[in-house]
Amino acid sequence: MSKAHTTTATMQMQAISIGQIIMDDSNYLTLWGHVQQDGVWYPCDLVTTYEVMNTMLRYSQEKNDAVQMTIVKKLEAMHHVPELIDLEEELGSAVVFDNMIFYLSRPEHHEWEICADDACYFIQKVVAMPVTPPIPPARAALTEKMEECLQTLRNKYDLYLGFIEIDLEDEAARVKAGLTDDLSFSTAYYAWQLHLSNPS
Repeated sequence: MSKAHTTTATMQMQAISIGQIIMDDSNYLTLWGHVQQDGVWYPCDLVTTYEVMNTMLRYSQEKNDAVQMTIVKKLEAMHHVPELIDLEEELGSAVVFDNMIFYLSRPEHHEWEICADDACYFIQKVVAMPVTPPIPPARAALTEKMEECLQTLRNKYDLYLGFIEIDLEDEAARVKAGLTDDLSFSTAYYAWQLHLSNPS
């Protein structure tokens, strides 16, 4: 088998499970396992290249070492063709590859004898799923911190007004309220105004 001939229709899957790998003297690997579609696992045969398999292993780093070492050991000790790697037996369970997009197509009729008639796919390529950005700090905590700051500024401006009411000079009232510079004074005034317009 020197070249893969596939039909034009391409499907996308987000997870596959591999129980066994068959290696022969071609450039292809046959994978016995399942594909997941709409949350349901369907048994199928998959055919792909070593290059695509390497990409799958690279995208699933936690599975990379165990599967890669199993393949390498089998290649080194390969005595006959085809050779079967039973991942379920070697690793204790089938290996699930997820968090990536698999582009699958059906091979042309009778191309791979090893494939089941209606449950065989060729993995054309694999693309990593976009990484979800980290969740920002809880908005409630941020709002609470902001409210504390505004309350402190309002308290300082209330203190300033109290000193003005007892006939303290403006400069002295600002010093005693901790509002000596114009920026802190203006900010405290706006926080106080904001509270007056929206006391809740």
